[in-house]
Amino acid sequence: MSTAISPYSIASWSTDDVRPPERVEYWMSVLSAATRYRVDPTCSPGTFRGRLLRMGTVAYTLGRVSADCAQGHRTAPMASADPHDSRTLMVTIRGQLLVSQDDQEFRVGPGGAFLASSTSPFEAKLDHADIALLTIPGTELDNRLRPGARRSASRMLDLNRGLGRVLVGMLGELFAQRAHLSAAEFDAVCDRLVDLLSMLAVGDDRPDTESGLAEVEAMVRRYVREHATDPTLTGATVARALGWSLRQVQLAMQRAGTTPRDLIREERLALVHERLRSPAHIVIGELAHSCGFSSNSALSVAFRQRYDMSPREFRAQYLLDTHRAGAA
Repeated sequence: MSTAISPYSIASWSTDDVRPPERVEYWMSVLSAATRYRVDPTCSPGTFRGRLLRMGTVAYTLGRVSADCAQGHRTAPMASADPHDSRTLMVTIRGQLLVSQDDQEFRVGPGGAFLASSTSPFEAKLDHADIALLTIPGTELDNRLRPGARRSASRMLDLNRGLGRVLVGMLGELFAQRAHLSAAEFDAVCDRLVDLLSMLAVGDDRPDTESGLAEVEAMVRRYVREHATDPTLTGATVARALGWSLRQVQLAMQRAGTTPRDLIREERLALVHERLRSPAHIVIGELAHSCGFSSNSALSVAFRQRYDMSPREFRAQYLLDTHRAGAA
């Protein structure tokens, strides 16, 4: 099954679409055509299962491969066929990925990634794995690295913390929103991914650029929104949970014109505001603790500063306005 909107295309394949005896041959032909890999399933043809989701433009290609057991080989391209170096970022979502390149072997578990170059052959083996593959023009990455840093850039990356987690989150959103993106939007997100990848590749996960701070801000806002009811939530606990320093979180929020403390208070007040408008009867005295405030008085003071009235006054006014609207 596939859809294509030039120059941005989306396609997907699954071995479930063919009879079991045909699955291995089908899988080999699909991946060879879609990813330029020569693929050999290494388990029983009758039980083998694999899935591939692929999207991309002329500039970038993003894929997600799930396979019970398989190994893929990619040889270095001929200069006449592919004059530009490309890089493939392999991110393990589930299972184990074993990559061999330049006489070295790299085992990549969940949350890990390997950055492979197309200028030398490499082999990738999947063991009941689910991996994401982002293909990047080599110049896009090299242009972001200082000349002296290109040779020392790491091929093994830890994406379990800090900007690595931001990068994984962005990949997940690309997959989730694939049908709602234009080619320009897809490329713009991939450009941001390469910005983060260049920082990670040289061991610099400090979000001191505009793009890095923007991604930290987005992750902090999402985390605070999801944990606003936790009374122990602070800027320090947010930083610790996301794998950054408190200073990094403070810089990101300062760039957005706020502070971690103010953001947490705003999210809690927004939750109180929403619950006060609920048709279900809510005891106002219970709102403070259920929405993360330390006491009823702390909620009342913060709510009055934000909305110029107490929670009780707000609900009374809301019920009155609702009644008048219904009567009219």
